[in-house]
Amino acid sequence: MIFCSIHIKEGMAERTFNFSKGVNLIFSKENSKGKTTLLRFMLYSLGYSIPSTRKIKFDHCEVVAQIYCDGIGDMRLSRFHNDFIEVMVKSEKKTYILPDQLHELHSIIFGTENQNVLNNILGAIYADQEKGWTLLNRGTAIGSIRFNIEELIRGLSGCDCNDLICSEKQLERELGKYRQLFSVAKYRESIMAESGTLAADNYTVESAVAVSQLLIQQNALQSELKRIDKTLTDNKRIRHYVAEMKLMIQLPDGTTVPVTAENIVGLSDTIDFLVAKRKMISSDLRSVMHQLSGIQKEQHTEEEQLAFFKSESLLEVFDKKIAAVPIDAIAISKEIKRLEKTLKAIRKEISDKTKSDTGVTKSLYENMVKFATELGVGNSESIATSYLFTSNLKELSGAVLHKTVFAFRLAYIIEIEKHLGIKLPIILDSPSGKEVDQANIQLMVNILKRDFSDNQIIIASIFQYDFNSVNIIEINNRLIE
Repeated sequence: MIFCSIHIKEGMAERTFNFSKGVNLIFSKENSKGKTTLLRFMLYSLGYSIPSTRKIKFDHCEVVAQIYCDGIGDMRLSRFHNDFIEVMVKSEKKTYILPDQLHELHSIIFGTENQNVLNNILGAIYADQEKGWTLLNRGTAIGSIRFNIEELIRGLSGCDCNDLICSEKQLERELGKYRQLFSVAKYRESIMAESGTLAADNYTVESAVAVSQLLIQQNALQSELKRIDKTLTDNKRIRHYVAEMKLMIQLPDGTTVPVTAENIVGLSDTIDFLVAKRKMISSDLRSVMHQLSGIQKEQHTEEEQLAFFKSESLLEVFDKKIAAVPIDAIAISKEIKRLEKTLKAIRKEISDKTKSDTGVTKSLYENMVKFATELGVGNSESIATSYLFTSNLKELSGAVLHKTVFAFRLAYIIEIEKHLGIKLPIILDSPSGKEVDQANIQLMVNILKRDFSDNQIIIASIFQYDFNSVNIIEINNRLIE
């Protein structure tokens, strides 16, 4: 995939930026002139949810990008609003609703429907100046867009963990609820301990339970009445139908007898039984409704009395309500531990399945070590395969972290390109970090020149770099002048 051009219009001001297939340097002599904004506009034009910068609000601008995709050729993307994007491919226009149809759009751009891969492409090809150079294998790429190496490997290797991941999310939701419930239980214990006079309003609780039980009985009785009424109606309809048919029955002696509702065995008895049962259920229903009305009147009277006394604060009322709720903190704590243990087991199973494809993991590791060795941040002896999945970044800082992140990113790009069969752009925002000297930058440039000469490289920086041919896009005072 290659960015060919991007046209940005803000109010009456507008500007077009053209890119080459090789190395592009978005350059300004000073910081805060719009370099990062231009990079973000490029990602915004692809449909991503990208946060605006301080000086320009993206949803107030019109953005039209011309890109080339390996699978389908030229594509024009027009984004005039946050909620949708218009795409023109070979004179055919289609509108995609964002973010609902973002994966559908990206499946056309990148040539795959694998969501695990699509979710992580941006985190592999783009290094943001704020968080990008500290993002090693999982975390935020930009805005709300995240990168996760396990998810990427599952996508690249075709590992299906969807059922396990659904179970994991369900357990996380349950665990979150139980933890909140545990906090309420501990709060209840504290207010009960602080005040010996604070008592639960037992009558209120009991009356609420009684009302619930009576409502259940009422619904059951009403349902039974409806069933009896329907049966009675059907039986009466049969009686009327038989009478109208004027059927005759011939007895063995040759005589004939007319068929009537009265001489059908059991019909009248059944109807009489249903009528009697209906009377009994109606009586029970009246009794339940009478009890329900009485309790509700008492509740209303109590509420009026409580409203009369204004001395209780909202917090005191809340404390009484909490004290009335029967919550067992010990039982909740046991359930939390059980859920945590189950969640840990599911996460281990997901991790084991993810790492079971040694092909993808091995290739990622070998490329990462190759670049890390060249950058002077480790080698195959000091870096184990498990380091691909490390969560310990405390031991990395400054230039070491910067170069390690760069090595990881390049390994991701190689593996994704191998899977998709396309070339991806490499977009770097301010690669010259505060503690990265020119010698280290040159090492990074040398790798890009040697191993990624067929990729489009887009760099935003106040420095110039030693590439053979560079398309310089200079910003003087403001992005759109």
